[in-house]
Amino acid sequence: MAKNPETKLVRTACPAHCGRDACGILAHVTAGRVVKVEPAEFPDPKYRRICLRGLVSPEMTYHPDRLKHPLRRVGERGEGKFGRISWDEALDTIAARFRDIAGRYGWRSIGWVLGGPGSGTTKFGAYLRLASLTQSTRVSTWGYGDSALPCGSRPLFGTHTPHELLTNWDNPKLVLVWGSNPGEATPLSIMRQILDAKEQGSQVVVIDPRFTVTAARADEYLGIKPGTDAALALGMMHVIFRGNLQDDEFIRRHTVGPFLVRSDTGAFLREKDLVSQGSAAYMVWDTVSGAVTRADTPGVIAALTGTYRVNDIECHPAFQLLITLAEEYPPDKVAAITGIPSEIIIKLAEKLVSAKPVSIVTNMGLTRTYHGDLAMRALGALATVTGNIKLTSSSGHRPVVLNWTPFLHADLSKPTFSRLGVLKLYDAVISGKPFPIKAVWFAFINFLNQCVNSNKIAQEVFPNLDFIVVADTFMTPTARYADIVLPACSYLEFSDLITGPAPYIQLQQKVIDPLYESRSDVTVASELARRLGLGSYFNMGEEGFIDLLLASGHPSVAGITVEKLKGGPALTHPPQVTGCDEEVPFSTPSGKIELYCEGLRQYGQALPVYLEPLEAGGKSTGRKYPLTYIQGHSRFRTHSMLANSPTLRELNPKPVVDINPIDAKKRRITDGDMVTVFNERGRATLKARVTEGVHPGVVNITEGWWFEHFREGGGNVLTHDTINPVQEVIFEPNMAMNDVAVEVVKVEG
Repeated sequence: MAKNPETKLVRTACPAHCGRDACGILAHVTAGRVVKVEPAEFPDPKYRRICLRGLVSPEMTYHPDRLKHPLRRVGERGEGKFGRISWDEALDTIAARFRDIAGRYGWRSIGWVLGGPGSGTTKFGAYLRLASLTQSTRVSTWGYGDSALPCGSRPLFGTHTPHELLTNWDNPKLVLVWGSNPGEATPLSIMRQILDAKEQGSQVVVIDPRFTVTAARADEYLGIKPGTDAALALGMMHVIFRGNLQDDEFIRRHTVGPFLVRSDTGAFLREKDLVSQGSAAYMVWDTVSGAVTRADTPGVIAALTGTYRVNDIECHPAFQLLITLAEEYPPDKVAAITGIPSEIIIKLAEKLVSAKPVSIVTNMGLTRTYHGDLAMRALGALATVTGNIKLTSSSGHRPVVLNWTPFLHADLSKPTFSRLGVLKLYDAVISGKPFPIKAVWFAFINFLNQCVNSNKIAQEVFPNLDFIVVADTFMTPTARYADIVLPACSYLEFSDLITGPAPYIQLQQKVIDPLYESRSDVTVASELARRLGLGSYFNMGEEGFIDLLLASGHPSVAGITVEKLKGGPALTHPPQVTGCDEEVPFSTPSGKIELYCEGLRQYGQALPVYLEPLEAGGKSTGRKYPLTYIQGHSRFRTHSMLANSPTLRELNPKPVVDINPIDAKKRRITDGDMVTVFNERGRATLKARVTEGVHPGVVNITEGWWFEHFREGGGNVLTHDTINPVQEVIFEPNMAMNDVAVEVVKVEG
C-alpha cells in the first residue's frame, strides 16, 4: 500500500501590496505542491491573520493562464499575438535593444516602471540597482494615484506618510476614519483595531463619498462630496477657533504657529531681518516682555494671535493666518460645499476636542483628487491644532532602517538613476520632454489598466516607444502591448524581505521551485546585468541581497539575518512614545509641524487652502458631465491583481457602476440595467447598481477590473492625466482618479 506523501510546512509572507499588513503565511506543501495556506504565528497573536486574497495564493500559483515561457510579439502591439522563445533569446534581445537605444538617446531614455514597494524589497530593488548602474530612469509609481499623500504630508510633517502621527490606538475615545475603507482596502489590520477600539467604548465616525463596509460598522457616517475634504477640515477649524478650543500649548511647542510671518513678503520674520549680522532664527512676539524675540529664547510665551509691527514690518503669527483662513469657512458655507449638514460639522468639531485621544485613520483614498495634497494638509492641520498628533522619537523618519544606499547604488563613483514622475512619463514618451523615454520595462504593474487616461496610453504612449518589456505572471492588458514578455514567479516561488506588519520584519521564504520557465525578478535582473557587463554586482542571489539590505548597522535590524528570519518574524525596535513636554524634531525646514509652509507661498498655498476640484461636481464641465466618477477599492482584489481568480470571480463576477437612486431616476435607470459611463476621453459599458451607498451626484466603479470584464471600455479610459504643478514642486504629480466628471446613460435594447 502506497504511503501518503508527507506534508511540509513552510513559513513565508504575503507581499500582495498590502502596505503595513504583510500577513504571515504558513504554506502546506505535499509532493512539491502547495495544497493549502493558513495564517502563520506571530509572537503577538493579534498579527495572526489572513484575507480572501491570501487564501487564493495557491490557486493563482497554479492558474492555467499563467505565463509559462518567454514570448516575443509577432502581431501588432495590443493584438496579443506572441511566439515562444528561449530565455537566452529574450535576454539577449533585450540587452541588444537597450544598448542600441542607449547609444542613440542615452541610457536615461530607458525607463523602469515598477509596482509599489509593497511588492517586496529585493524584487523591487534589483531593478533599481540595475537602473543605477546603467544611469537609466526610475519612473516612480508614487504618482500611481498616491503621490498627493506625500505631497500633503511632507510640507506639514516632513514625512512621506502621516499614518504613525495620526493613528493613536492607546484607548482612543473617537476613531475618525476619513477617506479610507480599511474594511475592504489595505491595510486590513486597521479594521481590527477599529473594531477593538469600538468594543472598548470608542465612537467610530466615517467620512466618505461611499457608504462602505467600514461605514456600515461605524456609529456615524457622513457622506461627503468628493474633493471637498479640505473645506470640511477648515470648517471644523472654524468651529474650534471660534470657541477657542484649540490646544495652544501643543501649537506653541510643536508647530510654527507662533512664528511671525511678514505681511509684505509672506516669509517668516528672521533675526537677520532686524539686525545686521543676525542669524536665520525664527522670531516670535513674547507676550511676557511685549517685544519681539527669537523663538528659541528660554521662558518665552509666544503670541499665537494678533498683529504686530516690528521695525515697521507688519507681522502676524502663522497661527493667526490659519485662523483668518478658517474664518472664511463657517459651517453653513461648508455644508453647501460638502453636503454635510452644518449642525453635524459643529458637533464633530467639538467632539474632536472633547474626545481625546482621537485616532484619525486616513490613506490614499483621501488624496486621489487634483488637490488631494491640500486635503491631506488640511486634515493634518486639524489634527495638529487639536493636539491629536502621536509624538514619537521617530517623527518624520522610517522606523526600520535598511541598507538601501549601497543596495541601490552599488557604484557610488558613478551617478545614479534619473527620476521621472509617472505622469511625466506620458510627455517624455510622446514629446521627449523633459527628456526622451524610448524603452520601458514594466514589472509587477498593470500600467495600462491601472494608470489614468488609458486610451492615451494605448494610442499615444505605447506607439511612441521603440521597445516594451513586461515581466509578469499573467498576460495582463499591459503585457499584450509588449515586444518581449517574461514569465515571473509568484511569491511562493522566490525569497524576499518584507518589512511589516510593524513592528515586525519577515522573510518571504521560497516555498516551491519556480513553475514552468518562470524566474524571479532578482534572477531576471541579474541575468540581464550579466549581459550588460554588470554581472559582478548581481552575484549574491535573492538571500544574499536580503542580507545586504539587513546590514545597515541600525539598531532596528541589529542581529537580523536571513537564517534567523527562516524561524519566524523578527521584532524591530518600535518608535518610543514621548510626552508633550519633550522636544520632538520633524524633518521640515523649521523642525516643527509647518501649519504655514513658507516654501509654497508663491503658489498661494502656504496654508492648507481649499480649492475646488478640477472636475468633480461637474463644475468645469457644466451640464455635459454632471456626475463625479470615483473608484473605490474591492475586498476581492489588490488593484488589478486577482481580477482573474476563479474563486473570487464567483463571489464578485462582474463590474458594476454604483449610482444613487436620485440620479438613476433622472436617467430612467433601474437596478441591473446596462449603462454607459462616458466623457470626452472614453466610455465604459457595464451594469448599473442603484444604491444609496453613494452620495447623490457620485458614481463608483471599484478599481482593478480588466478591460475584458467590461462590455466596452474600462475604468481608467474615463480618467485624465492633468498635472498639478504645485505637487510637481513638492514631490511629483498625483493621478486624480477620484476627480473626474462623467455622464451615465441607459443602453437601450
